[in-house]
Amino acid sequence: MTAAIGTEHGIGNLVTQGSVLAGRNLRQRANAEMLVVFGVFPVIFVFGFLLLFGRLFSERGLDYAQFLPPAIVAQWMFTVANTSGAASAADRASGMLTRCLSMPVNRAAVVAGRLASDAVWAVLAVVVISATGYLAGFRFHGGVPAALGFVLLALAFALTLTAATTAVGLSSTDPEAVAATLNLPYLALIMLSSAFVPAEAFPGWLEPVIRFSPVSVVIEALRSLASATPSWGQVWPAVAWLAGLLVIFSWAATRAFRRAR
Repeated sequence: MTAAIGTEHGIGNLVTQGSVLAGRNLRQRANAEMLVVFGVFPVIFVFGFLLLFGRLFSERGLDYAQFLPPAIVAQWMFTVANTSGAASAADRASGMLTRCLSMPVNRAAVVAGRLASDAVWAVLAVVVISATGYLAGFRFHGGVPAALGFVLLALAFALTLTAATTAVGLSSTDPEAVAATLNLPYLALIMLSSAFVPAEAFPGWLEPVIRFSPVSVVIEALRSLASATPSWGQVWPAVAWLAGLLVIFSWAATRAFRRAR
């Protein structure tokens, strides 16, 4: 691996070194468990929620097959980020991070390799969930540009969350503790959002919190991009939320990276 990564810190080696580390990250996590998490569980969630709530919401005029898949996509972007945070902790515990930092490796390549591998898992999840949703009746009614925007927004959401979970992961050497810790905010944020039911279905005092939650804003933007009339008015708040959160989470991850060194 040392020879493959190279011996210089220059910008010219960033892509090569980042690619090597991304490949290593993908190979390390490409096991049966991850394939089940990203290839089987999304299918179960889509059809499971449709069986539970599809008829109920259909009677109330809501096409749940169109409503649900963007929420499952957002849910799995959390999964991408949480598994990445645990992987960062594992790298620190195993000494992999220390090895990279003690070798002539571009420091940015370590980050780029992690983000690139996370992006692959995120895109895989979007493809699997969209294909499953298609079988249930989900469609990208806005055409190719809107569908591409859907994928890019989901990817941006995953990488923004990854910046946060990386900060947590680099602060620990216990991957299992990191995974357990990250599950708490994930469950709270996904349940207190418009993921599975519309915001107006919540109690009146809670509805504003649900409606303006960043998770709800992203999910509603994804739904808009999949609709027949995509609306920039629904997309730009999600972009603004993600941009602001990315600045904060990147700062936290940078501090954690420096402390880990």
